[in-house]
Amino acid sequence: MADLQSKVTQLTSQIEGQLTTMVDEIEKQNLRPMGRNMHSCIVSCYDKVGKSGRKEQIEQCAQQCQIPYQQAGAVTQQEIGNFQNRLQNGMMQCQNDAQAMVTPDMQGDEKKMRQVENNLLKCIEGAVGKSKAELGPMRQRIESRMVVEAGNTGGESSGEKKGWFGRG
Repeated sequence: MADLQSKVTQLTSQIEGQLTTMVDEIEKQNLRPMGRNMHSCIVSCYDKVGKSGRKEQIEQCAQQCQIPYQQAGAVTQQEIGNFQNRLQNGMMQCQNDAQAMVTPDMQGDEKKMRQVENNLLKCIEGAVGKSKAELGPMRQRIESRMVVEAGNTGGESSGEKKGWFGRG
């Protein structure tokens, strides 16, 4: 059983590492530039309003600048949470299936219990493999949802459709 636990820990560490790598890449390639654009947009709010404008104007403009970045962060967190839930549910289903196979007479039979453990490990390997395959599509979903109207950020008002980074 200890060997099974170490193998499961190794599998979960692998998928967690891949998820972390993907999230780090999204943060560096997408969220950081968006954060920079958000702050530039906020500075432009101060420039537009100037010294004579109302405080509320600056606040409203700054809030609009923050929306894309906040939405991108929320989308990313939602997708990560859904991914983790699917992985956890898959592994729980494997555990439930293994428990359903155990009968009272198997408790003392090492060979039968080893077979149940092997089936459990294969199931968990399948769940982790399925999750690994979901990483690419999840990244595509996250990045595709990071497209907004540039005019909604409080910055440019051309109405031209652009990505989060101001590129067309």
